[in-house]
Amino acid sequence: MTYNVNPASLFGAFSLPSDVVDKHIKMAGAVQLKVLLYIFRNPSAPIVPEDIAAHLSLPASDIRDSLVFWADAGLLLCDGEKPVAVSTPVKEKLPSVRPAAQKPDRAEVARRGNENAEIAFLLRESEQKLGRTLRQNEASSLVWLYDDEGISLSVLLMVIEFAISDGKSNIGYIERTALDWADSGVETVADAERKIADIYKARSSFAVLRNAFGLGDRKPGKKELEYARLWVEDWKISRELLTHAYEICVDNTGKYSITYIATVIKKWHAEGVKTVADIKPDKPQKSGGYQAYDSSLFDEMINSIDNK
Repeated sequence: MTYNVNPASLFGAFSLPSDVVDKHIKMAGAVQLKVLLYIFRNPSAPIVPEDIAAHLSLPASDIRDSLVFWADAGLLLCDGEKPVAVSTPVKEKLPSVRPAAQKPDRAEVARRGNENAEIAFLLRESEQKLGRTLRQNEASSLVWLYDDEGISLSVLLMVIEFAISDGKSNIGYIERTALDWADSGVETVADAERKIADIYKARSSFAVLRNAFGLGDRKPGKKELEYARLWVEDWKISRELLTHAYEICVDNTGKYSITYIATVIKKWHAEGVKTVADIKPDKPQKSGGYQAYDSSLFDEMINSIDNK
């Protein structure tokens, strides 16, 4: 069955930022989308969690979580926060996308090796490190990275060493790593050493995250590595709090969402929360709400019932 938009339904339509679909729809939960639709349908109304909760028949704590999510995404502003211009067209970001690589052929690689001592050394040293003769596509990629992307000899050799130590000595991985390092400002050996240290710290931090979330042995995403480094290395979030944030996310959304967990942990960090006992409970709700009762209040209620 084929579906089409009913033109009559477009009368009385209201605007919604394109970023909702382009960037956030995969991570946003049903409650978060309901809250955003309500807010943009009523743009002049004050954003009061209790009012929205009453209209949507949802717990106020869920509404507050959703507001944090959309504020973190940049679609809502917190008290005192100044608006950031959003009129810049997306097209201005396009120059950062690399054009299709025009890599040199066999003859060009040979010519560049003969006329440039650094390229000749790069090709010879790469073969020694990899323990084999370079294939044509490998030599072409290395010369292209040096000539067209401006990556220095020393940094390229460090990329190759890193790839080998990582057990991924194929040219695709070497090329992606070299470009990633270049994009992040790696230009010297010292820059490369700091980059490698950061990578290992992020991986070590993700191991803590993976254990706290029960994610199993899998490759982390780029966003997961960034959050892991921030939470474990910089903010010193305990495993207990990480696990609690994960449980809150699953209870409220029914799935694992690193973005949702980030909004929860960001809120706790701003409030100076160090342990689960530090979390301020919301008012009791009939259903939902990740802080409906804290554990001590719940224990007191059970003891009171037992005593009676």
